[in-house]
Amino acid sequence: MSLMNGYSLFANALSGLSNTYSILAKNSQTTGGLTLEDITNPSNTTLAQLGYNTSFAQFLSTNFAAIDQDADGKISADDMSNLTNKLSQNGLTYQEICQLCSSGMGNSDMLSNILTYFNQIDTNKDGRITNAEIQAFSLKADEEKLKTEYQSFKPSSMSVFYSDSDSDEEPSSLVDNLYPQDNS
Repeated sequence: MSLMNGYSLFANALSGLSNTYSILAKNSQTTGGLTLEDITNPSNTTLAQLGYNTSFAQFLSTNFAAIDQDADGKISADDMSNLTNKLSQNGLTYQEICQLCSSGMGNSDMLSNILTYFNQIDTNKDGRITNAEIQAFSLKADEEKLKTEYQSFKPSSMSVFYSDSDSDEEPSSLVDNLYPQDNS
């Protein structure tokens, strides 16, 4: 496993949410934010602009009440900013990763590894993982892999002799090169 960096995972999730909000808000008839109706019933033009990817819009509608901090029935730009800041700082849950990161992730192996090892990555057991936890898990996994790999090397399995495989000369010891040889 090479070093996993959750930065791209978080960047894709947060930019997907922000872009979806922007597209929905631009095409909305409501001023001052998005209503639940704006999110759940977008026009065909809006759907085309979203690339027919509705996972981010579904996230917004499912979590509408929690996102609408002032309970005015609209998700404002401030509400979205608060949401993305909160997700960035606190991390993502397993369900949020599944919903927000499954579409548009260029590295599906990384996403698969993160979902597979979610409970091991979540070291503080808060049900969320952060980029720092992903990187720490990746470093620990690489360290364990190297420990296992290098434990198989034993001095008894190494040779102190070397030779040129194309040469007819007898192999010599490393010690032989330490002293001048008599060429007579």
